[in-house]
Amino acid sequence: MDTQKNLMMFTPIVAIIFGAWFLFAPNTYNSVMGVDLSTVTDIALGNQQNIGVSLLVLAYVNWILRGLSDTGNCEKIMTTFCVGWAMFGIGGLYIVGGDFGFSNPFTIQSLIFIIISIIYYMLRAPKLT
Repeated sequence: MDTQKNLMMFTPIVAIIFGAWFLFAPNTYNSVMGVDLSTVTDIALGNQQNIGVSLLVLAYVNWILRGLSDTGNCEKIMTTFCVGWAMFGIGGLYIVGGDFGFSNPFTIQSLIFIIISIIYYMLRAPKLT
């Protein structure tokens, strides 16, 4: 169960990092992802900051889920984490749409999220000793 607990810690950490980044410095993320900052509107920045707040909420909820997990419900909770990462990945690929390519950082990010989802799925059940 230690493997699952450690893996459950990964999501809140990532959510805190990206949540704070989106909330307090959204254009630095946009720059890293290759976005032309002259095209970013105040509305887009506000939406990105709102996503940052949402990620911080997600971090809190996932932290609570991690604390509530035990051998009886671990597989269900790990599957919840798995589905969440898959939704981020598949949703990201949908957003990328016709600009799918490995030169697009959003594509790479989405594929990484799908790989993380697969890892959660593969390790969803603790080894019974």
